[in-house]
Amino acid sequence: MHSPTAERGEVDTSVRSFALVAVSGLALGLWAARSTLVGPRFVFLWWNLFLAWVPWLLSTSLRFTRRGLFFWPLLAAWLAFWPNAPYLLTDLVHLKLRPPVPLWFDVLFLASFAWAGCLVGWDSLSQVHAELCARCGPRLAGTLIAASVLLCGIGVFLGRFERLNSWELVTSPLQVAITASEALLQPRAGVFSIAFASFVGAGYLFTRRPRTISAS
Repeated sequence: MHSPTAERGEVDTSVRSFALVAVSGLALGLWAARSTLVGPRFVFLWWNLFLAWVPWLLSTSLRFTRRGLFFWPLLAAWLAFWPNAPYLLTDLVHLKLRPPVPLWFDVLFLASFAWAGCLVGWDSLSQVHAELCARCGPRLAGTLIAASVLLCGIGVFLGRFERLNSWELVTSPLQVAITASEALLQPRAGVFSIAFASFVGAGYLFTRRPRTISAS
């Protein structure tokens, strides 16, 4: 038998999932409206939004993984793809006046994709945090989450400025290691990574799911 707290948690999960789908749908709707006016540009945003949802799907799958033999590899896959969610925020660099599209529309258009990516990423991180707390305890889980946020900042830097992709960790791990080690020596790497990680971390603290206690 579920406790009222657990039931509220299930309802909250459903509402949050619906909200994530709605925000993503809004972003795609604005893309469709823009395409109707000036043609199908910014097609890459579809792919970036899809990649943002990959870590969310992986983190959702963690709750069904009871054995560590499968949990930790799945968690590693999640960590590799997770920076793709807040990465959408960096697509705001494409914002500029493009007549006949009003600038205010493109602000909303690009911001909707950025907002969708951040929300999906934060919710995904919250799911991972809950699973780590259940397996490792809150203290170690908090440490691992903080490390994940910092690695996210580094991952977004490598993706935006070095054009590295998550799947290259599997297809070209040596080349990724070489490129990353050279890129991270740049002064801007540390500044960007810490600044971006701080933004992601602050947003997560504000949006994270409340912990619920279930009873049988």
